[in-house]
Amino acid sequence: MKNTYNPNLAKDGIIVDQIFTSGHMLIGGKPQKIHEESTTQNYDIGTRWQIDDRVFRYCKAGEALTAMKAGFCGNAPTEVNSAAEAYAIGDTEITILDTNVRVADYYKNGYIWIMKSGAYQFHKIKSSTAGAGVSVTLTLWEPLSVAIGASTFVTAWPSIYSNILGSNSGYMSNAAIPLIAVTSGYYFWGQTWGPCFGTVFNEVPGAASGDRELYFNIDGALKSSKDVDFGTAGNAIPQRAGFLLTNTTGGGDQWYMLQLSP
Repeated sequence: MKNTYNPNLAKDGIIVDQIFTSGHMLIGGKPQKIHEESTTQNYDIGTRWQIDDRVFRYCKAGEALTAMKAGFCGNAPTEVNSAAEAYAIGDTEITILDTNVRVADYYKNGYIWIMKSGAYQFHKIKSSTAGAGVSVTLTLWEPLSVAIGASTFVTAWPSIYSNILGSNSGYMSNAAIPLIAVTSGYYFWGQTWGPCFGTVFNEVPGAASGDRELYFNIDGALKSSKDVDFGTAGNAIPQRAGFLLTNTTGGGDQWYMLQLSP
């Protein structure tokens, strides 16, 4: 079923107070700009909004976020055996065991990996039921292409934009850049691609010749390739952020091409 859209019309019939993306309207509630946070959810989590050469995704903050510092995807996978049922080709609903209490649509726009030997399947999740700590039923966007037996091992992930964190961690990857400070539990547009400005971890990048690649520190700040030890065996390599855009002959800069998700 497609989302319905009711335009807001002025007396003269002109559409007002609506957001366009690549020539199309965003499906959602109250218009929310990229420099606004909201206590209520106005769009589906993960909704993509392209504004010229920048791309944004609709996110939910799992804790307070700092402006222009990368936010982490804070969701852990749910690795379980499916409930004791078998599913046929064409089925679009799968019930999985989940011992956590879940609100409805916790897994919406996430993914599920179905590990049937010789016939693995990877599906996007359209919706999910609430769960009281026993099981959750997932509805898939596309039907199963291969039948699966009872107790098949599966791994499910919610949307990577549904729980953005700002904590220091070497065990999480960055998903989006908030342009403003965001209150915990609020909804916002996080930038994922295009020209962006970053908070510096140590030295401002680009001061040295050839210093163009940028990486994220574990707190979401930008770090120069000079601050990354690529030569030590076993040394952890940070997540790549993008590359500098400006001519830095006269000194470093923090304007860069963000390259998370186009």
